[in-house]
Amino acid sequence: MEKIKIFKIFEDKEELWIPIEIANIGDVAVRVAKIQGEYPFHTHNEGDELFIVLKGEIFIDTEEGTFNLKEGEGLLVKKGTRHRSRANIPSIIMLVEPKQLITKPKG
Repeated sequence: MEKIKIFKIFEDKEELWIPIEIANIGDVAVRVAKIQGEYPFHTHNEGDELFIVLKGEIFIDTEEGTFNLKEGEGLLVKKGTRHRSRANIPSIIMLVEPKQLITKPKG
């Protein structure tokens, strides 16, 4: 067993929007990513996606409205929900999602 030092992962990484897998629990992946700007609208049919803000502040836009998430807050985006995430400042998020759900790098 080893401790996972989440913020240390990003000390040498400048890339944004690239989820880094830090753990697997059964069929669920725990991933972290540094984000800024906006990701295109998309839908996941593979399963739900849980966003948790570790550092910074993000917004999740859906057809229901916009959810503002600050450090220590999260949002469960249900399977099949059209959404996008965005951040005005560099932010670090944790994603808890099915292993097979792969978010392509922005760009």
